[in-house]
Amino acid sequence: MSEGYLAKDYNITETGVSFSCANAVRARVYDRCCALAKENIRVFGDRRVMQEGAKYDGVWLETQPMGGEMYATRDMEIALNNQLIFMQYQRRDGRMPGMISYREPYQGMCVHQDWMQGDFFTKSALRMYYFIGEDKRYLRHLYEALRDFDAYLWKYRDSDGDGCLETWCTWDTGDDNNTRLLANEIYSTKYGAWCGETAPVGRGRLPFESAEYMAYSYSHRRTLAIISDILGNGEGDFWRGEAEKIRQKVREYLWDDEKKAVYDRDCDNEMLYTLTLENLKCMYHGLFYQDMADDFIRCHLLCRDEFFTPLPLPNLAANDPLFYVNDEYNNFTPEVAAKVREYMSGDALDNSWSGPVEGLSVQRSLDALLEYGHHAEATIIGRKWLDNLGKCDRYVQQYNPMTGEAAPGQDGYGPTILSALEYMTYLYGVDFVCGELIFSCSAEDFDSDYEQKLFGHSYRLVRSGGRARVYMDGVEKFSVDCGVRIVTDTDCMPKSLYGMECEPRDITLTVGDTSWTAAISPNEKLVFEGGLRGDKRVRFDFV
Repeated sequence: MSEGYLAKDYNITETGVSFSCANAVRARVYDRCCALAKENIRVFGDRRVMQEGAKYDGVWLETQPMGGEMYATRDMEIALNNQLIFMQYQRRDGRMPGMISYREPYQGMCVHQDWMQGDFFTKSALRMYYFIGEDKRYLRHLYEALRDFDAYLWKYRDSDGDGCLETWCTWDTGDDNNTRLLANEIYSTKYGAWCGETAPVGRGRLPFESAEYMAYSYSHRRTLAIISDILGNGEGDFWRGEAEKIRQKVREYLWDDEKKAVYDRDCDNEMLYTLTLENLKCMYHGLFYQDMADDFIRCHLLCRDEFFTPLPLPNLAANDPLFYVNDEYNNFTPEVAAKVREYMSGDALDNSWSGPVEGLSVQRSLDALLEYGHHAEATIIGRKWLDNLGKCDRYVQQYNPMTGEAAPGQDGYGPTILSALEYMTYLYGVDFVCGELIFSCSAEDFDSDYEQKLFGHSYRLVRSGGRARVYMDGVEKFSVDCGVRIVTDTDCMPKSLYGMECEPRDITLTVGDTSWTAAISPNEKLVFEGGLRGDKRVRFDFV
């Protein structure tokens, strides 16, 4: 094995989180998620990793780099291994494994490079660079991995040469039993498992011109530009230009400006007008322009007839003709129902990306919303998600968007667990992202105490009586009225504040003996530079 593909090759420091709050339901959800997350830690040969969990015994490219990085504030070694394992077992032609499992005693490491299985690696892998002390050796490995994977995609996944990447089967994106595929006569087991480097020509309406695959490449190229700037290799402008070409192509070719969403095209370049959370995946990767994200959120994500159901984020819009949760909740005509049931695989009730709220979608939603400054919307969705988990007290893959009821299935599903922990941090805790600390001070009417151990320091956020106090190594650094998120450097000096609640608020920030007062609106950013001044405000349309 080459040096640099195990966490022990880097500077791994101890991390840890402790959290308590006066809300008994929130406290129970937090404690349960912490315990379940530990059950998903496995030893794969010579490394500790976090697997997806429940019935998914392995690490998937669509879940576990992201899941690992979310666990970095609790165990940095696991978090880094969840990135490095995919880099180590990348094929020489650039293709990343879709899934890796470990089978004892005979098989050992099993690397699966058949269907793609999504790509949620890039953002998390870059963030780990900052957790390990900005080690350039790691960054050079990451640069080569992303460059080679991106080249692979463009060599094989644009089979008609029209400048748009393609998905070739049901399982390419991990959207198992998605009715937009099944209604187009794509078998779950036959075309769902298309492998290799030859496009599935003549297989239903495949291949699909895919906004999601374009998002993967955009994320690769944007990150390659960032890495190039850090390494000083002179290629940053090239990669930024290549990323911008993808954005422009998607806007011109896959974005419908009247419908305010992206849609894939079939093999005849006809639009497939099924409204899905593929749009949210594109936002996670930063593919949309700001106005596209704002429009999708306003017109669709916050629409009660579409994605803002009683439990938000069904994978297909609730008013779409192909929306399907079960026999009681679906929009099928008899003809569509017959076709879908013919092609649907047997585990649809606990693995269907056609209508249920997926824990994995909620896990992605936070980064997707924050990418475009939609903090207040993240607050709404996070509270609804945590309220529902507290009510049903089961941590499975998917939930009924109309009732919140947990689907059948095994408890302990990793993305659901980690999405809860991540939204807890977002509302009441301390986070570390790309070299900056973020203290989140929800205005909910109960007290909480969150402590993050990181880089040999203790960072503590105490919310009490509507005010939040931040401590570093036991020394108070600043205080602020609740209802905002505060970005600081690692010495806890405030840099900016964001409005995270649904209504305007007057807030007072106190640093040392000096206080500053300002009004802050939902999704507004204030900059702290010897005082508080407005910087920008992202549209907030929730009513």
